[in-house]
Amino acid sequence: MALRLLVIFFDGLGDRPAVELNGLTPLEAARTPHLDRFATEGVSALLHAKSPGYALGSPLALHLLFGYPESEFPDRGPLLATARGVPLEAGEVVLAARFAAAVPEGRRLRLVERFISDREEACSALAAQIAEHEIAGYRFRYVYAGRGDGLLFISPPASYALTDTDPLGLDLPMLRALAREEAPDPQAAARTAEALNGYLAWAHHRMTEHPSSRGEGDLPSINCLITKWSGPRPKLEPFEDRWGMRAASLPDEEVVSGLMLELGFHLEQIPDRDPEADLRSRLEVAQRLLHDGYEFVHLHTKYPDPISHRNEPVEARDSIEALDRAMACYWDELAGDRDLVTVVTTDHTTPSVWANHPRGLFSDQHGGEPGPLIMRGGNIRVDDVTTFGERAAASGVLGHMRGEDFMPVLLNAAERTNMYEMRPTARRRPYRPRPDQIEAFEV
Repeated sequence: MALRLLVIFFDGLGDRPAVELNGLTPLEAARTPHLDRFATEGVSALLHAKSPGYALGSPLALHLLFGYPESEFPDRGPLLATARGVPLEAGEVVLAARFAAAVPEGRRLRLVERFISDREEACSALAAQIAEHEIAGYRFRYVYAGRGDGLLFISPPASYALTDTDPLGLDLPMLRALAREEAPDPQAAARTAEALNGYLAWAHHRMTEHPSSRGEGDLPSINCLITKWSGPRPKLEPFEDRWGMRAASLPDEEVVSGLMLELGFHLEQIPDRDPEADLRSRLEVAQRLLHDGYEFVHLHTKYPDPISHRNEPVEARDSIEALDRAMACYWDELAGDRDLVTVVTTDHTTPSVWANHPRGLFSDQHGGEPGPLIMRGGNIRVDDVTTFGERAAASGVLGHMRGEDFMPVLLNAAERTNMYEMRPTARRRPYRPRPDQIEAFEV
């Protein structure tokens, strides 16, 4: 019997050394007896979903780690549409589009607020004002999702090869949409970009003229949309076809939910809680899913990512300690399952320490450092690493892994690999197919 896999992601776990933590990272400074036991009984590695130095977000990192090439990544806009149940029409592209506040400086708009999440009545009224518009032969439709966030669809056949207008920071100018250099059809991309700029200018004037845009007191006016993550309708091979395992996911972010749905995962949503309660509840559901016959369970907890984004290394350390307390549930309920291989890792690094960036001030950015990975169970080669941390993991037997290594290593640990030279199916597969995945000879 092949082994099953439980893959636990702590979002943004990798970090950088902090002065407040005596030169340790939040993970290294945290008291983590349960995770240290995991390292002692397992094998460690450093993991980067792409290559060291590249700062990735969760959806692209998971896309790569689960064995899909970067060229097939549809970007976040379409994944958000999938998660929200808003289908793309034939030939449409979709972008994430948030309300923002900006002040004019000549003909430019300088952003002063990018996350407007608590003025729902005003945002809903403004969304109705910019819901439909046609320009230069393109039709734009804006679908508001709440908390200042929405999706912008462009049709008829439009190019998705567009740059972002969100500069990912404040006191920066809103950017002009451009055709990407690698656009498969540069002329179509240029036409779509110019139409998008026209729509955004029209939307800015519509919002500026509407009374709902003006804030009370010191609140800035909501007067523009900022866009990013343009993409087409996804076309991804189901995870079960690619890796031969029935898969389930416990995502903790809307865009990750969209990716898992596109990959054909069974999804179960769990309300977000504090770090300890959140992970405990997810581990309990993961145990049920494994009992119900799922062979690959993806468990994703959002922590410590949002705390690290606030540049609070001490609080990030505390959230990791809370996650470790929740891992007691693993040792009580799952560790004794001899048919289970468990991986604990992270999708990317979210630094809580930046040079010249004040503590407590939000940063959108991720880092490009690799994160730690530990794997326990089955018949793995246990190494000498006894603590869970970035620098400790560098001594692990698995070495330095990249995204393309992730699934083959897991498949091998679960004793599901097929000898590469063997061809039991028309398409080369890395796994030994189940009886229902083969065509049997008949006489």
